[in-house]
Amino acid sequence: MNLAGAADAQVVLEGSMNDPHIRGQINGRNLQVEDTQWRSLQLGLQANRSGVSIQNGSLVNMRQGYVNFAFSSGLSNWHYLPSSPINVQLTSRGLAINQLLQVAKLDYPVSGDLSVDLSMRGSQLNPMGSGSVRLAQAKAYGQPLQQFSLQFQGNGNEVNTSLDVSTPAGSAKANLLFNPKSKGYEVQLNAPGIKLAQLQPVQERNFGVVGVLTATARRRGTLDDPQLTATVQIPQLQIRQTSVSGIKADLNVGNHKAQMALDSEVAQTFVQARGTMDLTDGYYTRATLDTKGMPIEGLLALYAPAKTDGPRGILEVHASAEGPLNDKTRMQAQVVIPTLKADYQGLQIGNTRPIRIRYENSIVALDPTEIAGTDTTLRLEGQLPLEGSAPVTLSAVGTVDMQLLRFFQPDIQSSGKLLLDVRGTGATAHPELQGQLRIQNVSLVTPDAPLGLQNLNGVLDVSNDQVNITQLTGEAGGGQISAQGVVGYRPQLRMNVALQAKSVRIRYQDAIRTVLQSDLNLVGTSEASTLNGRVLIDSLSFTPNFDLASLAGQVQSGPESTPSEGMAQNLKLNIAVQTARDLNLTSSAVSLQGQANLRVIGTAADPVIVGRTEFTGGDIFLMNKRYQIERGIIEFSNPNRTEPVLNVLLTTTINQYNLSLTFLGPLDKMQTNYVSDPPLPTADIINLIARGQTTQQAAAAPSNFGASSLLAQGAASQVSSGIQKLAGLSSLSIDPTLGGNDSNPGARVAMQKRITSSFLFTFATDVTSTQREIIQGEYQFNKRWSASVTRDENGGFAVDGKYRKRF
Repeated sequence: MNLAGAADAQVVLEGSMNDPHIRGQINGRNLQVEDTQWRSLQLGLQANRSGVSIQNGSLVNMRQGYVNFAFSSGLSNWHYLPSSPINVQLTSRGLAINQLLQVAKLDYPVSGDLSVDLSMRGSQLNPMGSGSVRLAQAKAYGQPLQQFSLQFQGNGNEVNTSLDVSTPAGSAKANLLFNPKSKGYEVQLNAPGIKLAQLQPVQERNFGVVGVLTATARRRGTLDDPQLTATVQIPQLQIRQTSVSGIKADLNVGNHKAQMALDSEVAQTFVQARGTMDLTDGYYTRATLDTKGMPIEGLLALYAPAKTDGPRGILEVHASAEGPLNDKTRMQAQVVIPTLKADYQGLQIGNTRPIRIRYENSIVALDPTEIAGTDTTLRLEGQLPLEGSAPVTLSAVGTVDMQLLRFFQPDIQSSGKLLLDVRGTGATAHPELQGQLRIQNVSLVTPDAPLGLQNLNGVLDVSNDQVNITQLTGEAGGGQISAQGVVGYRPQLRMNVALQAKSVRIRYQDAIRTVLQSDLNLVGTSEASTLNGRVLIDSLSFTPNFDLASLAGQVQSGPESTPSEGMAQNLKLNIAVQTARDLNLTSSAVSLQGQANLRVIGTAADPVIVGRTEFTGGDIFLMNKRYQIERGIIEFSNPNRTEPVLNVLLTTTINQYNLSLTFLGPLDKMQTNYVSDPPLPTADIINLIARGQTTQQAAAAPSNFGASSLLAQGAASQVSSGIQKLAGLSSLSIDPTLGGNDSNPGARVAMQKRITSSFLFTFATDVTSTQREIIQGEYQFNKRWSASVTRDENGGFAVDGKYRKRF
């Protein structure tokens, strides 16, 4: 036991060598027992050959809770006897029971605050007194306990104990009457209705189990000749889509023997188990388990949601065991599976001969067996000694069609073959595996993966506690991928693998397409590893579903993430992400030119982007208005989280005013500046952006102009998203600011579409007249020069040239 801290002790030894007397006082402070800290310990001690006593004892926990105690016991020449008189007083409040278990070096998944009241006198053979044990805010094996109460009462002859436990799933009560002199007992247990679906372990593992369990136990007996009768029943059990009815288990203990019987029905088949165990030295046991025609759907439902059109099959198992439990070397056991067959979507798999697993002389042996099915043949055999010096012999040889993965994951799309020839020999403590895995034209696509694998071919050599990837190539996203290196699997997982990708296409959230190449290296162990290298983006483009507003909302800076556990947290990242050349992104709403130089750091569980992205030109449509990018810099400088910091300058022209908008800072603390030429107050600039008018113009215009414009803007915002995606338009506006002035501005509709990154097409019409249409095409030669051609409603043409320069 690990013990640390400080203590003061005063101990006095009196009397003679034949009759010593001991008395003393112990005061401890800041004690640490194992990993539990205690603020103080106090007790007074007296002892002689006829008795020992502890007075005024107290123990206070550093965090919460305390124990007050006193104890005295008679001795016979320094020896304790069951008939010696005892007196115990103990009170405890608020102690964490898991800390007490830790001190006692007991490992049970139990937590909660413990309260104890105990007052006992008499002797071990004639106990008198009462006590109680209560747990608050408790959990046992992951199950919350609403109540845990243990009460006991001693009258000098017997101790009567009652237990009351209740959980959200149900409750249980037990009573035990014990006579210390005769060692006789009488026990009763009743759990009338435990709802399995509300048990916390069942909910956490998503077993999909529904049913009600009842349990009863009662009998009289002695510790020397125990007697017990117990019954557990589940009338109807639903495991996802499989029903199990009539589950009943009976246990009878008597005449130094325990007998167990289990019966149930599964979809017109049966499961039976029988067992007997001698309750004498050796605990000789005989047990059998037999099933017939068990559907495999229920077993598969434990790992994945069952489907009406999912895999179907039959399983039959016969098992037996015999021997003394306290001597495993003399135990014998056997499992025989005569039938194992399954089919799904035209695929079949099953055994061609009975599968037989034997255990004898501490050796587990698998007799030669064969699994065959759709383009699949797999031969297995071997033996594994659990003790002794017998050698390990294992072999797996054959071909597996990768389509069979659909038995375990129906949504997966897979094809190709895996050829195995692996053999194991050597000592049990360190067997050596030798062999080869060949991957032939394997394709693998899962619903959630951003891209799938196609035409994967390679050779994996297994030897000397590691797997050598000598050749592994394939396709992903229309490009080429390859890997080579070494993966060790003993004594721990260790990796040294190089990964390459060329011209791989990836689609991000059905909005952005990218073509990239990469050269990465994975080095380290499962406890500490690094993925470093370079990713080069050859091209980046937008899909018709690209939405700038929704994309910006997904990169809002947030709090630093809490590190998660597991291998992903132990995998550090150091990956450079660069653009091969200037970006040229174009969609109906965005046109961007620029470059990126980024780095991905952090861990695989919590990746962080740092670096810089710079846009040298382009334009954006926001609120149906066109803004040109004069400067666009996005910095990622926070090494603890991905936090984009903007330095963006946009310009636009609205109603003869040249506007400049500057955005500075992170997204959650953005600073925005507005400048106009001719100069306008900030309120007028905002009014121009929102309504196409200054405040003075809105006041001078008829009132229904502003109402019409605002109403039109609201209507456009509600319907434009769907129409713009359907028609590929850059903007849709019911507003006079596009297409010229009009006496009825609320009736004018203007539409714009980007043909290329440099050419913008505008069409404006009056919905009240088919004769009043304006068509305009504008071509941007570079950042400063542009030209436009306009055709008005009279058939006339106008050519304009624009030169932009900032002073």
